[in-house]
Amino acid sequence: MMAFTNLTNRKISVLGGGWLGYPLAQELKAFGADVNIATRSKQRLDTYNQLTGFLVDIENLTDDVNAFLNSDVLVVNITNKNIAAFKALIDKIEDSPIKQVIFISSTSVYPDNNSVISESDGLELIEHPLYQIESLFKQSDAFVTTIIRFSGLIGYERHPGRFFRNGKVIKNAQAKVNLIHRDDCLPIICQVINDDIWSEDFNVCSDTHPNKKEFYTYAAQSLGVTPAACEPTDVVAFKVIDNNKIKHRLNYRFIYPDVMAIDFSQDLC
Repeated sequence: MMAFTNLTNRKISVLGGGWLGYPLAQELKAFGADVNIATRSKQRLDTYNQLTGFLVDIENLTDDVNAFLNSDVLVVNITNKNIAAFKALIDKIEDSPIKQVIFISSTSVYPDNNSVISESDGLELIEHPLYQIESLFKQSDAFVTTIIRFSGLIGYERHPGRFFRNGKVIKNAQAKVNLIHRDDCLPIICQVINDDIWSEDFNVCSDTHPNKKEFYTYAAQSLGVTPAACEPTDVVAFKVIDNNKIKHRLNYRFIYPDVMAIDFSQDLC
């Protein structure tokens, strides 16, 4: 496990306490950070042990958000794409002690243009709601924001061998996959905070890009189930996410660089 010594006593708030946010908060806590975590679910809130939990819904902000935002760093990790709600949240952040923000986004902001895409290419889809929300955070003068764009998330409860069940077929089966394991997501977020890497955009994706048929057949076989059928098509639309910036800027070595070498039969995913 990497040692993040600059996280000790940092006050960090994590908005979104599910599949990614909860283990992230636990990781930050393990490195000595003072962690707030927020969720919309009262049931989920009751499961947060040794963390300071809050109920926060950005579409219905209450005074609880002010206490939640009493931190130095905010990690925003929610699936909501309500732009008006994010504007209201940003107003609250600007009135808080928060000075650094990580916004967890997605490489879905890029088009399927059958090419390799890096952060410097300027190919983001301006109509994509995630890109518009990214821009709102970056436009604020009250804090600095680093955007982390994750590719398809796999690991633990998100076992790719289960993605195509109940007769679902694989569409665009010859398209390249862009995937990232949660065990790589967590240390990357921690390192950005630890090293104070702000006002950056990062694509986060494993090194390898097999096609959908190859990868999902491999993942299904790891479960001992019949691989999904592929929808026949002569049209292939894809993108390949370039991860060189995150590797060079953070000097990061992926735990799972090759998605075809992950042992999905183990209780990892």
